[in-house]
Amino acid sequence: MNTQSSNKTWVWVAIIIIVAAVGYFYFYGTSAPAASGLVQSSGSDSEAVGSQVLTLLNQIQSLKIDTSIFSDPGFLTLRDYSVAIPPENVGRANPFAPLPGFSQSPSVTGH
Repeated sequence: MNTQSSNKTWVWVAIIIIVAAVGYFYFYGTSAPAASGLVQSSGSDSEAVGSQVLTLLNQIQSLKIDTSIFSDPGFLTLRDYSVAIPPENVGRANPFAPLPGFSQSPSVTGH
């Protein structure tokens, strides 16, 4: 009986150590590999940003949108059942300000 209890204790200790190690590497581990000293950037940072912008612009311009869904019979049978929301009165500018015409209650002191 004592051996079985001892084995359970060791299993729990191992589980706790594993969970602690996983937690440590998850929260304190490196998120990205360190920059290598062998890699050098050519040009300034603004040139790198400019090339990224041009790459994204080329990707956007090369997009082809299929508009055939708008002529599909299933799309054409859709109806708008939305309900118009009537305008509501606007409340006070500061809802926490004291109401006009009411005196402010005295502050309560602890007894």
